[in-house]
Amino acid sequence: MKKLILSAIIMSMAATSVMAEDAAVDTTKHWTKAGNASLQFTQGYISKNWYKGGVSSFALLGTADYTFNYKYGKFAWDNAIEAKLGFVNASSQYRTFITNNDILKWTSKLGYQATEHWYYTLQGIGQTQFCTGWIEDTNTGDVTEVSKFMNPAYVNISLGMDWKKETEKVKASLFMSPFAYNLKFVGDPRRDFDANGNFRHGRIDGTQFGLRAGDFNLYDFGVSAKATLEYKVSKYLTWTSQATYYSPLWNMGKYKDNVYTEFDWENTFDMPLNKYFSTKLYTHLRFDDSVGPANKGAGWGYFQFSELLSFGLSYKW
Repeated sequence: MKKLILSAIIMSMAATSVMAEDAAVDTTKHWTKAGNASLQFTQGYISKNWYKGGVSSFALLGTADYTFNYKYGKFAWDNAIEAKLGFVNASSQYRTFITNNDILKWTSKLGYQATEHWYYTLQGIGQTQFCTGWIEDTNTGDVTEVSKFMNPAYVNISLGMDWKKETEKVKASLFMSPFAYNLKFVGDPRRDFDANGNFRHGRIDGTQFGLRAGDFNLYDFGVSAKATLEYKVSKYLTWTSQATYYSPLWNMGKYKDNVYTEFDWENTFDMPLNKYFSTKLYTHLRFDDSVGPANKGAGWGYFQFSELLSFGLSYKW
């Protein structure tokens, strides 16, 4: 519980610090900045003798998004930082608190205007997570560490064309690249095994991220695309969406003949009650066949899906 409260306080302080800095600095007209921070929660208590049974639970989700863009003549530099960190507690779980949402992402685009809406663009995306992720074997009860900070980490650098348009209600962009460099990194991979098949060094199984056993990285070259949308449907509903795609070219990477597809589609529906309170629905659909048949999810195959519905404090600037 102390770790949960500490994480919530840190994210709240970070959001407040960014807001204070944004208000204090007198930037030039070339810069535009915007941010959104929220701390949302759900809670339920059930006594041990409750006649219908059940368990008490508590969930907390902190988010912080910040964009800072620069425009001078035909040059444009767009930056976005996204952070999401959610915890859930239930008395029947194998750990007191576990993460149910954990993302730290940075996107930067440097462009030169070609036409009214098209830009020659160099884009960079970096992504990892804050906390350790765990999974439980429901048959044995054993707990396995499956991910943590920089395990894995993703970097994608691509060159292409970016289409951008902004109106009073809609802000959209579509970036397409015929040449992209993609890197997956696992800093603590399983490498050495004993006579019983248990690993001695390294805790993270890189094969679940498309790496081969014992490897700490995978790099290749391919094609990529990213689309973003912010649509103010009404005063009480804003839809924010982003979709990313990457697929390597044949025989252009560390692993020969390794062709796969990665696709992520994230949606956030923000339904504010006023300036400080809102309800949010977040969904994330992912397709990744680089992990191989051994890591296919039962019923979902190579598809993965997560969803969160929350209510709480929210502030935009």
